[in-house]
Amino acid sequence: MRRAAQELLGYRLQGIDGELGDVEDLYFDDSKWRIRYFVVNTGSWLSGRRVLLSPLALTGVPRDDRRINVALTTDQVRNSPDIDLHRPVSRQEEIDLHTHYGWMYYGFGGLPMEIPRIAVPDDSARPPEPPKDPADRHLRSVKEVTGYRIAATDGNLGHVEDFVVDHATWDVAYLVVDTAPLWMGKKVLIFPGLVEDVDWGGRSVALALTKDQIDQAPEWDGSFPVEPRYGDKLQAHYDRVSYVV
Repeated sequence: MRRAAQELLGYRLQGIDGELGDVEDLYFDDSKWRIRYFVVNTGSWLSGRRVLLSPLALTGVPRDDRRINVALTTDQVRNSPDIDLHRPVSRQEEIDLHTHYGWMYYGFGGLPMEIPRIAVPDDSARPPEPPKDPADRHLRSVKEVTGYRIAATDGNLGHVEDFVVDHATWDVAYLVVDTAPLWMGKKVLIFPGLVEDVDWGGRSVALALTKDQIDQAPEWDGSFPVEPRYGDKLQAHYDRVSYVV
C-alpha cells in the first residue's frame, strides 16, 4: 500500500513491551530513493530523546490505525547509540546503530527484512562494513525537503509538497509537486528517476524536465490508492519505460 509521507508523521510506534514514541521525520536516501530511517521522538519515557529506527524493525502499518508495530523492546531502544540529529548522520554512527540492533547495513538489495544476529568465530568472518565517510551525503529529511522549489531545465516551477511512499518496500514511489510557487496549485506526481539533484544550500530539487513538461503532466487528485489509469497517463506523458503503479 502507498500513502503520503506527511501522513506518517505523528504515527505512534508500538514496541514489543510498550510505546516507543511518535514519528517526527523520515530520512530517505536520494540515490536509491528509499526510506532509511524513522526519526522517533520518544517523549517523556526517554526525556524527549530522538532515536533513529530502520524500516527493518517494523512489522506492520495498519490501514486505519495511526500506529506502527515495531519488533523491538523498550530496553533495546533505551540502550541504542546516541546520535546527534542536529548534524548530518555519519557513516560510523550508522554502523554502530545497525550493529546494536543486528540489522543489515542500509545498502542491501531486495525487500526490507529482519536479519537475526549470527555468532561468528572471529572478526575476519564478519560482513564487510561500508566505507567510514564522515557523513552520508545522500541521507535527506522529508520535512526538510518538503517545500523545496522545483528547478526545471529552463527555470523554476512550483515546489515539493510531499512524497508517496510504498510501505511494503519503503521506496519513494513519487514526489508530489505543487506547480504553484506557494500552495494551492495543480498537483502532479514525479518519478524519482527524473530527479537530477537535491540541493541543500539552494533548497531546490532539480528535475530533468522542462517547465511545460511538469505543468502539462496529468493532475493528481490526492487520492489513494493511486489509480492505475492515472499511472498510465503519467507514464505516457513522461514517455517512460513500463512502470508498475
